[in-house]
Amino acid sequence: MAAPDLDTALTGARLVEEAGGLLTLGEDPDRMVGHAFERLGRLVPYDLATVLLREGEGLRVAYAVGPLATPQLSEALIPVRGNLRLQNALKPRSKPATFEEDDPGEDTFHGLVDMPHGHSCLVAPLRSRGETFGLMTLDAMVCRQYPESVLHHVGVFASLLALGLKQAEHLAQLAERERHLAEEVSYFREVQRRDVLQEPLRAESPAMRGVVEQLRQVASTAATVLITGETGTGKEKVAQTLHHLSPRREKPFIKVNCSALPATLIESELFGHVKGAFSGAAAARKGRFELADGGTLFLDEIGDLPLDLQPKLLRAIQEKEIDPLGAEKSRSVDVRLVAATHTDLRKAVADGRFREDLFYRLSVFPIHLPPLRERPDDIAALAESFLDRFARQNRRPPIQLPDGVRAQLEAYAWPGNVRELHNVLERAAILSAGRELRLPPGALTISGGERAGGRPPTWEAQERTYLERLLRHARGKIAGGDGAAALAGLAPSTLLSRLEKLGLRPRDFRGA
Repeated sequence: MAAPDLDTALTGARLVEEAGGLLTLGEDPDRMVGHAFERLGRLVPYDLATVLLREGEGLRVAYAVGPLATPQLSEALIPVRGNLRLQNALKPRSKPATFEEDDPGEDTFHGLVDMPHGHSCLVAPLRSRGETFGLMTLDAMVCRQYPESVLHHVGVFASLLALGLKQAEHLAQLAERERHLAEEVSYFREVQRRDVLQEPLRAESPAMRGVVEQLRQVASTAATVLITGETGTGKEKVAQTLHHLSPRREKPFIKVNCSALPATLIESELFGHVKGAFSGAAAARKGRFELADGGTLFLDEIGDLPLDLQPKLLRAIQEKEIDPLGAEKSRSVDVRLVAATHTDLRKAVADGRFREDLFYRLSVFPIHLPPLRERPDDIAALAESFLDRFARQNRRPPIQLPDGVRAQLEAYAWPGNVRELHNVLERAAILSAGRELRLPPGALTISGGERAGGRPPTWEAQERTYLERLLRHARGKIAGGDGAAALAGLAPSTLLSRLEKLGLRPRDFRGA
């Protein structure tokens, strides 16, 4: 194979020009390397061209092309120890070098490729950010194939090849991350769907049966829904159920807690931003509206949304368009909005803290969740559901709910609603040694009386409410396993003393 005249500026320019097209092929490293060596061979002849990548204490043959490329080369590990030429080539400041191999025993590929006694070899480092991560080698079956004048130009070619390889590696990493994120999203959607199916809304009470019927009526529409109710009543669960019942069930369900985000961040969280929109915005970021595109966006505690952001939210609902921070154009979104609050939005409108037009736009279809104290018929079903989930998650035998404990749960006023019920049961389940649930002392603090004039009830009023519920459930009976004393975890004498102080007579509840 005759060597062309390489000692010309034209040849160097053509080498760099050939290498310049490599970066456009970075998504497919095999195709990129194949094109690289094909283009290089037009100007610098070779019988074997390889890319060797560092692996442990050696170099792995990642790519090999040319007439001398053999199956034995594929993924072969070339030892570096004892090979001074390879060691020198891998040093931080090494430059391309050429050798005349007169002894086949000194050859890099000894035992893998049948090289003649006299042949030429060229080695160029592959570097990224100052680190030599591999080598590019060229071998020709004739001597003096690679003069010194070609080394600089081949070195530039190797630098571009290294850049292309690293670009391909980074693209592969990004693709793997995207695949992993897509799997996580799919997993979490499946978890959400399974949670809704396995733990549906408990609707034993007439009030909750009415809520479920409302959800069925509105689910198939695109109407905005406003869920109201005290803290802990399960507004997020209702929103998830609505999403699952809707045609959008296969799309994202995205939640935003408006009270948990600082006012300075909530606009970016909702609507996103472009790169450079503000100090620290090093990259563009999608907001929750875009993430929920095609699905449901749940805005919890909507009453805490800053007043200056409310017009933007109103526009997003009405026009189905958002304006990311710093963006020059609006972006269209298809989102079903579900909002929730425990505050009185009508009062907030009257006080000037909430826009009236936004309030009416949100409350197209209002759903009110009654507090747990107004639906005691649901307590046992909720308790059994929570205990069943606890047992499954912790690989424990099923936990039974004794009648006495059930009566205690139903007699309690639950100021923290469903959330408090869940927490009480989880703690009790952890502490219960057997298969029956046992409430530890003090598990149900005396609480939960009705509020008057917006002020919390007195301790005595709370205690009276609690004991009245117990007496009513026990039908005035004090002693015995099903008596009020056992339900309260008190000695009968202690309970009678408390009742006397409060002016409560057990006989008044015998017919209750």
